[in-house]
Amino acid sequence: MAASDEAEELAQGREWMRDFAEAGMDQLGPCPPHLVESTVEIPLQDGTSSRTVITRPASPAPNREGYPLVVLLFGGGWSGGMPEMMLAPARGFAALLGAVVACPSYKVAPEDPFPAPMQSAWEAVAWLSRPDNLNRGVLAEGDGVFIDPSRGFVVGGASAGAHIAAVIAGISAAAAADEGSELVRGLAPLRHPLTGVFASVPALLAEAVALPAEYAPLWTSRVDNADALVMKTEQMHACEKRLAPDFGSPWFSPLNLDLRSLKGRHPPRVYLQAGELDCLRDDAVVYGRIMSDNGVSETRIDVVKDLGHIGWVTLPVPDAHTDQIKTTSLDGMAWLLQKDWDRDQELPY
Repeated sequence: MAASDEAEELAQGREWMRDFAEAGMDQLGPCPPHLVESTVEIPLQDGTSSRTVITRPASPAPNREGYPLVVLLFGGGWSGGMPEMMLAPARGFAALLGAVVACPSYKVAPEDPFPAPMQSAWEAVAWLSRPDNLNRGVLAEGDGVFIDPSRGFVVGGASAGAHIAAVIAGISAAAAADEGSELVRGLAPLRHPLTGVFASVPALLAEAVALPAEYAPLWTSRVDNADALVMKTEQMHACEKRLAPDFGSPWFSPLNLDLRSLKGRHPPRVYLQAGELDCLRDDAVVYGRIMSDNGVSETRIDVVKDLGHIGWVTLPVPDAHTDQIKTTSLDGMAWLLQKDWDRDQELPY
């Protein structure tokens, strides 16, 4: 395909995604009265900013304790998307699990190729890891509402956002193991350790990523589900081409790290969600198995029957709003935060 045709196809795809997300926002409706939403601009080192939507409970936490912090990163093949795409689960986690949820934007390819999407997201997470940035900023408007990352600090997302979340978790552990690590040279550090990873339909592997031989037989979904709805393997290759990654870099896959060095430093819990019919299904399966087998993290995975490449997102896709996908997502986040949620409450959109 000629470069001009690729650019036109990308522009059309971004316009479609923007319109589709706006249709989802119409379905989602305005912020309910028990929640408050606001937007902050997180400064990035190159002078740009990350537009970040903050969703929080309107009332202080019981006993005037701080709320845990959850960061959710949108999907879009590393080349599109917007924070509002994660607003549906953000509202659900804020309302039913009592969390402050931040949905940042990050740089996208091909204008900002690898590793810019991952490193700009890292910068946003690093800024959010400093509690005063929120507590003395946008949260100061709420009477007694504040974050306390020691009560939970989860990074997560869907699709490409889930990939970036897992990468950030791995890099944070590697940086904790080696304070002078070249991986984070020039980047602001995380001021509070992450406690969990929430990865819905993540892309974590590629044909060019070296996979230990014993796990290769588990990684078959790129072939089994090559022509799946929503995301085909050929489309995944196109996304990778736009990203232009170094497939051997830890900024592309956490499995490129020395996993032995991550023990005791990686977020202790990793929740994974995969669709049975997704071409990326086994990225989650293999990543979870390797992390668990190597003692890096306790992992939990839900492979949702008859589901393709979709999780709980704002987009107006019926499969994104089933009771099953919402319940498994809430259960997964509850496990990460070590909290319970009221199953008698009506599930949000």
